[in-house]
Parts: sequence; structure tokens; C-alpha cells
Amino acid sequence: MTFRRVVRSSVIEILMALVMTVQLAACGGGGNGADSAAVVTENSVATEVTASSATLAWVAPVARADASPLSLADIGGYRVYYGTTEGDYPNSIDIADGSADQVTLTELPPGTYYFVVTTYDMDGRESEYSSKVVKTI
Repeated sequence: MTFRRVVRSSVIEILMALVMTVQLAACGGGGNGADSAAVVTENSVATEVTASSATLAWVAPVARADASPLSLADIGGYRVYYGTTEGDYPNSIDIADGSADQVTLTELPPGTYYFVVTTYDMDGRESEYSSKVVKTI
């Protein structure tokens, strides 16, 4: 399996700056100061699907699970977890770029996939899973 990391374009950076001014609700998280998970919605996942690929997009969190602020400079990256059984995500991709906002997974065999995303900070603390999205390829 291969993947391609895509970093925001200037237009998306401007839009993200606007989005970053809005407080997003934390997607789970523990009391250990871990980041809130990136917000992934069914509308933003698999925005580009071919016979064997899916592009997942997310919005960076602006607050940690404890509601303390989180800047893009504090985000170390994201992890995309996925699998073919709901709640079981044996596959993962590490995206060690806090400014990334999407990833394309290619060469996926046909089937139904369940995806979740986490955010991790520069100290390696990882958030809880985002809400899951489902895509059939």
C-alpha cells in the first residue's frame, strides 16, 4: 500500500486560518493533556475515490481535550487508523506534519473501510480517535 501526503494550498491555508478562529469541540480525549482529534466528517472523507484509493481530509483541532488552546505549531502530526471491521483499526499511517490536512490511501483492495484520525503534539501525546467515517471501495 502506498500513500501520498498532501499539504494545504494557499487558499486552504486562508480558509484554515478562518476555521482556526472558531472553537471546535473536542472529539474525546483523556485528562492527560492529549490533543483533541482532528475533525473528520463523512463529507470530507473520500472526497476523491477511484477503484482502489480514498482521500481523507480533516480540520486541525484548535484546543486540547482539556480545552486549553492548541496552535498548529504545537501539532506534531496525525495518525490515520483504518480497517475493514468497525472498531478494529489494525492499519495506520503516520503523517508527521502538523500542517497536513489530507492523505490519499492507494492500492486498497475492494471492501468497506472504517477510518479514524488522531492528532499528536510535539511531545508525542496522542488524542482519542475522531468520529469514524465509512467508505466502500
